[in-house]
Amino acid sequence: MGGYFSSLKAGARRVADEIEYDPHDPERAVQSVIDHPGLDGFQWKVWWVAASGFFTTSYSIFAVNVISPSLSYVYPECGLGGSTNSFVINLTTLTGTMIGMLLFGHLADRYGRKAVYGLELSIVVVATVGMTTASTGVKSMNVYGWIGFWRTMLGIGLGAEYPLSAIIAAEWSSTKSRGKMIAAVFLMQSAGQLAAYALGLAILRGVSNTLGLSPEETDRDIAAPIIDVVWRTIIGIGAVPALIALFLRRIIPETPHYLAEQGKVADAVEAIGLVYLPPNATLQPTEENGLAAPQHSLEGHMTNVKTRRKSGWASTVEYLRGAKEHLVEKGRWRALLGVMVTWWILDLAYYGLGLDNPKTISTIWLSSPPPASAVPYSPAEDGDACNTAMWRADPAQPNITIYDMLRQDSIRNIVTISSGALPGSIIILLAIDYLPRTTWMGWMFVALAALFAINGGTFFVTFETDQHALTVTLYVLAQVIFNLGPNTMTFMLPAELFATKYRGTFYGLAAASGKLGAITILLITNLAVYTGDSTDYSRKFAIMLLGFCPAMLLGAFITWVWIPEVQYPRGHDTKPERNDDASDNGLEGQNTTFRRKLQLPNRPLADIAKNPGDGQILGMRRNLARLFRPRRTHDASESRHRHSINTIQRAGSMDQGAASQQGMLLEEADLGDGPEMRYVNTRHSEL
Repeated sequence: MGGYFSSLKAGARRVADEIEYDPHDPERAVQSVIDHPGLDGFQWKVWWVAASGFFTTSYSIFAVNVISPSLSYVYPECGLGGSTNSFVINLTTLTGTMIGMLLFGHLADRYGRKAVYGLELSIVVVATVGMTTASTGVKSMNVYGWIGFWRTMLGIGLGAEYPLSAIIAAEWSSTKSRGKMIAAVFLMQSAGQLAAYALGLAILRGVSNTLGLSPEETDRDIAAPIIDVVWRTIIGIGAVPALIALFLRRIIPETPHYLAEQGKVADAVEAIGLVYLPPNATLQPTEENGLAAPQHSLEGHMTNVKTRRKSGWASTVEYLRGAKEHLVEKGRWRALLGVMVTWWILDLAYYGLGLDNPKTISTIWLSSPPPASAVPYSPAEDGDACNTAMWRADPAQPNITIYDMLRQDSIRNIVTISSGALPGSIIILLAIDYLPRTTWMGWMFVALAALFAINGGTFFVTFETDQHALTVTLYVLAQVIFNLGPNTMTFMLPAELFATKYRGTFYGLAAASGKLGAITILLITNLAVYTGDSTDYSRKFAIMLLGFCPAMLLGAFITWVWIPEVQYPRGHDTKPERNDDASDNGLEGQNTTFRRKLQLPNRPLADIAKNPGDGQILGMRRNLARLFRPRRTHDASESRHRHSINTIQRAGSMDQGAASQQGMLLEEADLGDGPEMRYVNTRHSEL
């Protein structure tokens, strides 16, 4: 064993001294440094690096909801075969996003996180600028062709952000702060979504006031040039946070977990020092005799030594073969398939309500039948098959101006989506250390199933009536539960469940599965739901909501049987953590706070990678058998006695022989007891 000595000081207090590590387990050695009291807090520098890029992703994806009426107004949809511009843009964006998730997730594993840190954001900046310059030329080009091309490129960059942001947050965090770090990064999805709607409204008003566009203007020749400036500004401003994130990504070192996986422990510790330590602090590797250890002595024990260079194809085949063997070992394939299927199911509903949403929002806000004159089609005078009225997504207002349409969409988006999504993200951020992530996601899937059953059933009654507020309220509540549960957890779990060597690749597979779900629901809504008159598509919309109910129940079932917990049970004994009231000499405080007792300690990434289902009941047949197995009832005195026995065991006062004499058996925990529903506990056989 060796150690790392740190002269890190916080104020006048010395908060770190000798840190033990095992040179034969490089990732655990690095984790021991990050987890040492004084170094294990929430790192804002890491958060800024990861969050800034993910904010850009969210803003750019949801900005399409803001600009789609503008595009239809400025460039009437001609020759799209019944499709709308938002459908084409969303489809190309999501396709590019899937490519980016798969490609960059794999590249991050093969060549390092640092190697692709800024590349994806460079693509985002270039594609954003390219889209803002798209035009028809002198009627020589199709503007939607150019927009589709640039949105595909943008999607590749945006898709890469999913695995990279989550991996940066997970691998730069201490075990204690990992949950909060990843949840705080995901908070940027709701923040970026709100920014897209709020900035869209602000830019509309600012540009219109500057260029003299009246809200009552109906002359297209006057309004179109100004609205053209509006949508280009809304899209172009998305390059600003991307440039900030690009700068931050270039100054942060390679993640210590990746360096450790490559056998570069000393480099990993040096990287930790650059990020975690204040100026003038040192982190010096030492041997048992207290003398400074040269780097070769630290890395000489590493088994992960570079072999001779192979061709790119051969190394890729070898990597994929290793990934397959890794998944088969200890049933890790369940965790991967579990997060892939649940993310796909989640995005069916999430993007079904939030993508291409001018139509959806207008549908649920209808308070009366639209007038007979609300015909969303108006052929152009030159005889081309152009739809010059599709931008009027609200059938209740067939004569609405483009200014009022854009303003109404932004306000309704804030009220209907952001008012639920942002509070949900904030609540889960505050509660993330007190909830078992996998179990909680399963129950939130059940809650969504119940909510969609109510929403779909009542929609038949509330549609086009003054009771539409009920539908809007249920819609907002769905946004809260999305971010309170599955939407956040599907982002977090793939970053925690897998080994460093395969984390990016497996995360990319899970995230791409989610976007495949988004494409699936996009095709369903555009080709099957939003067709026909209002009576017809209202019935189809209600059926779609009801269809989400069994899908959410399936998500809960898959979560239950395949996805392991990434936290220890409540009350699990872990290495003592530094108390805020620690003395100046670095000694641990004597009292454990009530809040600490409620927390569920995170499992270290190395432990999860080694055996993700350690001590847990996973597998479809095993869980179904457990569900239908008869249980014995115990009286209160037995429960108290069992609790006493378990307490003695945790204290280390009962050895195996005594336990055997007491007749201790391994049984499965009761369902619904937090994370204990997955762990095997010791139970007393008889009194």
